[in-house]
Amino acid sequence: MAREAVNLVKQKVKSGKHIYKYWYLRWFGSDGKFHGKSIGRTDKVSKRQAEKMRREKTIELMQHPERKNASKTYTLLEYLQCYFNSRKSELAPGTFILYKLTGRYLLAFFGEQRRIDLISRTDARAFKAALANGKLKHVSKKPRDIKQATVNIHVRNVRAMFNRAVEDEIVIYNPFDKLSTAVKVERNWHYVTQDEYRNLMEFATEKLKPLIAMCRLAGLRRGEALNLEWCDIDWNHNRIRIIAKEDWQPKDKEPRIVPMCPELQAILSKVYSEAEDGSNRVVSEIIVHNLWRDFQVLCRRAGVAKYSKPFHTLRKSCIRDWAESYPAHVVKEWAGHSSLDVTDKYYLQVPESEYDRASKNDFWPKVTQKVTQNPDFGQNEEKSNVDDLSQPIGYNEDTTKAGDGIRTHDIQLGKLTFYH
Repeated sequence: MAREAVNLVKQKVKSGKHIYKYWYLRWFGSDGKFHGKSIGRTDKVSKRQAEKMRREKTIELMQHPERKNASKTYTLLEYLQCYFNSRKSELAPGTFILYKLTGRYLLAFFGEQRRIDLISRTDARAFKAALANGKLKHVSKKPRDIKQATVNIHVRNVRAMFNRAVEDEIVIYNPFDKLSTAVKVERNWHYVTQDEYRNLMEFATEKLKPLIAMCRLAGLRRGEALNLEWCDIDWNHNRIRIIAKEDWQPKDKEPRIVPMCPELQAILSKVYSEAEDGSNRVVSEIIVHNLWRDFQVLCRRAGVAKYSKPFHTLRKSCIRDWAESYPAHVVKEWAGHSSLDVTDKYYLQVPESEYDRASKNDFWPKVTQKVTQNPDFGQNEEKSNVDDLSQPIGYNEDTTKAGDGIRTHDIQLGKLTFYH
């Protein structure tokens, strides 16, 4: 048997008292072992049909040599089960749930028995279109139209799933790697002003106050604030340590230290003094699943307009305040971002106050200088009250710069170019 060929053979299979004959395709894999595939019983599949399947399989293995090892091929269901088992300890609980939902979308579109090495880039584009068009919304427990930003999240998830398959040499390329996920970032998110924050704190329950304060005044994520323990607070230096716990990991598993402003220090000190003995966490007796509902009620009582992602928006408002007073690399570290691009792209915005300030300020002051005699032009010029455009903005006769003593016209022009 030639090692590069796919051979068609008959094989007898005994089932109870009956013996059946099956058509089998057999070939050598890259591991040097025999591999085979049944294509049907001889009384149901003609020799001509079996020969056609043999030729198709030969062409397939020539185009995709990695498929020679049948033991390496996975159905979509088999691969997703292996993937989730291997990543359960690596992903945060919320992220893992989102990945599982992405897996359900894949199974609903491709089917459980679809071989992952047979998914093409055309199939990948069709999957994204089905998500965007709402054809897969029935998979979710609460069927509703999927926004473009959510579609992009699922595309990134499935791309990561198939990147792992490429690394493990299960497939030779990622069919989802060419899908675009670029969308315009919404810069007009709601900025929680100091007055709004004061109103929220005034009407908030005592259990909810430290959570709101830590998100707005220290830029903590909701999960970071909920898992913060009293031992993580450095009262001597007014700092908060974000570190991993046995049952919780910070985002990207990166610890960081956040400053604690005097206002937050006073709030947490009061909570600490009233905490029960043996209480470890700063925020206690909070039902996480009810937080969104409770915050909507709080906004109504405080007279604050409702906004989406309440605690994350509090965090973003804090980071924007930091950006107005501290260097970018400092803000990045305090926020716990992987790069400055993340801080700039998703957390900063141009406030209305900056537009108002710019519209009232005069950035182009008028400078009136008298024109004196210029010997280089060989004539006397009359003194004038018009602006001397040969002088830089903000020119002061008492200020001496290199080249001031030189009266060559070209040198003066060069000086303007050099300094401005």
